[in-house]
Amino acid sequence: ILEAKTMLRLILGVVLGIFVGAIVTGVVEGMGHTIFPPPPGVDLTDPAQLQTVMSRVPIEAKIAVLLAWFLGVLAGSSTANLIAGRRALAGRITSLLIFCFAAWTMTSIPHPAWFVAAACAAILFSAFVADRAFGKPRL
Repeated sequence: ILEAKTMLRLILGVVLGIFVGAIVTGVVEGMGHTIFPPPPGVDLTDPAQLQTVMSRVPIEAKIAVLLAWFLGVLAGSSTANLIAGRRALAGRITSLLIFCFAAWTMTSIPHPAWFVAAACAAILFSAFVADRAFGKPRL
């Protein structure tokens, strides 16, 4: 059983890791959307238009989103591991939660199969890198 201080650092690491991951993902996605804006006349708040817009979005914009998710998981999981005293569990929990957010996004807005596969691979790889770089496999 973890002592209270260790548990608090673990929880704080996960919370701040998710926060950092969301900020990094948002900034990189925002830059991608600035460089590769959605097609003219598309209302991104209309669910019906979102279902068809993915076929019209350039591949570079999709790759920018993949990069954003990769960097977001990397930054968030690394932050979580470091705050939790290099406990890999914090980064793993953070990676899993960010992965769930990405999965929710991919089910809410239909994405091509290649993108879903690439997103899963990118997220898992960035989680692995953060785990190896900043986590020790201990509780």
